[in-house]
Amino acid sequence: MRIDKINYICNDCKAQAIFKSYKKARADGWAVGEDYVDCYCPECAPAHRLGGANGKTTAPRHWLPEGYEQLSFEIK
Repeated sequence: MRIDKINYICNDCKAQAIFKSYKKARADGWAVGEDYVDCYCPECAPAHRLGGANGKTTAPRHWLPEGYEQLSFEIK
């Protein structure tokens, strides 16, 4: 039995769309996981791409103690 259409539901906002294949879904901006279970709409997908590069990390946000910060660089 061949499935003609696949229903995709965003894991974050529950938006729905129907595509003929995962390749068409990805071409339309949807993020589809390797296991084809997790998928995210084009609006939610950027937060789930590239892992830590988009801020999805458990590292602390402040690298320096409170009150300390870098003001500028001097390049000579």
